[in-house]
Amino acid sequence: MAHFLKPSHLLLFVFFLSLLQSILLTRPEGEALVKWKNSLAPSSFLDSWSLTNLDDLCNWTGITCNSAGSVSEINLYEKQLDGMLSEFSFTSFPNLNSLTLAYNFFSGPIPPAIENLTQLQYLDLSINSLDGPIPFQVSHLQRLLVLNLSQNALQAPNWSQFSPMPFLCSLNLSSNPLASKFPNFISNSHGLTHLSLDQNEFTGDLARESIFANLHNLEVLSLVGNSFEGPFLPNIFKLSKLKRLTLSSNKFLGSIPNDIRLLCDLEFLYLGNNSFEGPLPPNIFKLSKLKHLVLWSNKFSGSVSNDIGLLSALELLNLHSNFFEGPLPPNVFKLSKLRFLNLWGNNFSGSVSNDIGSVSNDIGLLPELEFLNLHSNFFEGPLPPNVFKLSKLKFLHLRGNKFSGSVSNDIGLLPELEILNLRSNFFEGPLPPNVFKLSKLRFLSLKENKFSGSVSNDIGFLSELEYLYLDYNLFEGSIPIGLGLLTNLSYLDLSSNNLSGYIPSDIGNLKLLVFLDLSSNQLTGPLLKIVSNLTNLMNLDVSDNSLSGNIQSDLWKNSISLRYINFANNYLSGNIPKEYNDHPTLEYINLSGNHFTGELPTTICNVTSLAVLVLSNNGLSGALPNCFGKLSDRLLSINLANNQFRGTIPTTFSRSCQVKYLNMDNNEFEGFLPPSLANCKHLKILDIGNNKIGGPFPSWLYVLGEIEVLVLRLNKLYGTISGRSVKDPFPKLRIVDQ
Repeated sequence: MAHFLKPSHLLLFVFFLSLLQSILLTRPEGEALVKWKNSLAPSSFLDSWSLTNLDDLCNWTGITCNSAGSVSEINLYEKQLDGMLSEFSFTSFPNLNSLTLAYNFFSGPIPPAIENLTQLQYLDLSINSLDGPIPFQVSHLQRLLVLNLSQNALQAPNWSQFSPMPFLCSLNLSSNPLASKFPNFISNSHGLTHLSLDQNEFTGDLARESIFANLHNLEVLSLVGNSFEGPFLPNIFKLSKLKRLTLSSNKFLGSIPNDIRLLCDLEFLYLGNNSFEGPLPPNIFKLSKLKHLVLWSNKFSGSVSNDIGLLSALELLNLHSNFFEGPLPPNVFKLSKLRFLNLWGNNFSGSVSNDIGSVSNDIGLLPELEFLNLHSNFFEGPLPPNVFKLSKLKFLHLRGNKFSGSVSNDIGLLPELEILNLRSNFFEGPLPPNVFKLSKLRFLSLKENKFSGSVSNDIGFLSELEYLYLDYNLFEGSIPIGLGLLTNLSYLDLSSNNLSGYIPSDIGNLKLLVFLDLSSNQLTGPLLKIVSNLTNLMNLDVSDNSLSGNIQSDLWKNSISLRYINFANNYLSGNIPKEYNDHPTLEYINLSGNHFTGELPTTICNVTSLAVLVLSNNGLSGALPNCFGKLSDRLLSINLANNQFRGTIPTTFSRSCQVKYLNMDNNEFEGFLPPSLANCKHLKILDIGNNKIGGPFPSWLYVLGEIEVLVLRLNKLYGTISGRSVKDPFPKLRIVDQ
């Protein structure tokens, strides 16, 4: 007699079997995860991974399970994990279809055992420190749809061992040191839609049929930053679905074929930093879906066709560093979606406005424009009034053109402006008051123009300003105390103007200041203690003014970052402070053309980073410290001329002497030229004229094979250059008054 289970018992039995199956699956998976966790550096992110918590595996951090309770997804993106993959049990996860370990600190090789993840569809190991060759077993993951190994330290394997991956849609191997030809397995991975090999060391000529013949589904091809070479890829036109083509920073050359119109779905075309040349093909303007056209740093030439107006979807146009010429085509102003326009470094000319009859075509008709760079062209005339209608403009760079006239007060209508660079033009007149209403301005350069008048204290309203260049203009009056409110300022250059009065102590409030140049003005008064407050200052230039008084010893107290000091051509006096030993980073010191007196302090020898020392045209006296010559392994230029130094020239020029220029003219040095000067084998100019140097002409001068100028006049040297022709040992030598 047959026995049948009651329905309720049957349900219990099925439930029991399901539970048993789940336990049989999850326990080894959980144990494998814990074992791997224990091989990694300790991390609080994995606290839930525990052998005491196996029943809750599907709720562990980064773990997702399928309906049967088996691990289907491991996602540990950006969990700051540190370790290797060698302890990961790839055989323990039969149902894993997604593995994401991106943005961690994993190192070491990718284990070949990864091929055991036979159900894997998504693999992302990007942004780690994995190294070694990519194992060919990765290509055995035949269900894989996405493979991302970018931003590691992986090396190129033998690509011929790789199998085609027919279902692979996205392959990203960018930012590894992969050095090889184009991987051949890619050509037979017919399902690819996205391919990125950026920033590697791939080489070779890609103008071959086989590479692109089968990739009919490709939408994104990115090869940026390699060494691919040859002409523009002729077979690329078979990729009719291509939307993004980025070939920048390779060695491609030649012209762009007119067949480029066959890529009718193209939205992004990046060809920058290659050697493409010639005019743009007419059909490039028939790519009606094009949003980005980037051609920077090539050899393109000729004028830009007015057909550019057909690119109605264009948002970004970058033509910088080519040989384009002529006026801007009128229809460029019809690109109403344009956000970014960069024409830097070409030969464009004419006006930025282009009026044809009653129709006005100018820059003001680009309402979405945020970035405008016309740097280094031949544009001329005044700024068109409509430029101030570009209310979204953040970057306005007009440096190195022939723009002229005054700047309208309407500049205040650009509320989003962050960068304003008008350098090296012919602008004139006073600063428009509304320029100080540009509250988001971070960079302002008016350098090398003819701006005049005073600089208003309202400059203090530019609270976000980090860089301010007003040098080489005709500004006059005092330095505005409002500068002291610009606490974000890093660079301040007011040089080569007609500014007068004292240096305001408010500049001492600029704690972030790195560069300060007030040279070539008419500033007077003492050099205040402002420097001691500027702890980040690296460059200080107050030369060519009328500053007076001593350099206070505590002027240098906190400014330990100084590298460049120029106080030349003022009326400064007193002793040179001995506190140089507190500035081991100093590379350039120029105190020439002042009234300094006394001896050179021995602490100068502690400035071992010094490369240039200029003390000429003062009243300095006494002997040079004997340690002075020990600085010669870094010093490139020494000028002590027109002082009252006496005694002998130091004998301690090092064997690694780097001095190229040595001027001791018009002092009271005596004795002999020290033989250690022969160590300065790169010496080009040696001027010891008008001293009391005696003895025979030193024969060791023959070893100074690079010397070009030798000044010996008004000394007590005698003899000849051993009767030899000057031209033989010194092919470039010019002797002054031997």
